[in-house]
Amino acid sequence: MTVRTAPEVGMIGPLLRVITLTAVYLLVLTSLHPGDILTGLVLSTLVVAIASRVSSPKPAPLAPLGRRLAGVPALVGGTLVDLARGTWQTAVALLGRGLADGGLVEVPIPRTGQASAAAWGVRVGFVPDTVVVEVDEKRGRMLLHVLDARDPAAVVAAQHDSYQRRQRRVFP
Repeated sequence: MTVRTAPEVGMIGPLLRVITLTAVYLLVLTSLHPGDILTGLVLSTLVVAIASRVSSPKPAPLAPLGRRLAGVPALVGGTLVDLARGTWQTAVALLGRGLADGGLVEVPIPRTGQASAAAWGVRVGFVPDTVVVEVDEKRGRMLLHVLDARDPAAVVAAQHDSYQRRQRRVFP
């Protein structure tokens, strides 16, 4: 049984980053020439070294991976339900009774991090009756243009319910 020492464990992350960045570089070039591999390794090493020197706030600790992965079916399924519902509402508005009272609604979002806010914006943007105008994680808000903005409180409540039931487990 081999026990890894602290310095050895600390080198795995940067090494994986260098390998990943080099692989992306080579995929973009569509080349495996030795000079291209060497250039990719040098550039990747420089990027990883510079990035490690730049001070950035530590992200909040994430939930265990297994727990997050267990929430993926609800996220995907719920997003598909939202997509179907939004498509139906848009079709009814366009083909049936005309356009509803569309408008902007500001939805407060929890300050959980950029990844969570971005994922929320992308997920909401899939639905055709909602357009994400802006996601401002620092101010804790998302500005949406919705097909029916007559009741902004209902829009906010629906967005928060969707976040809690679908996304929070995967992107806390």
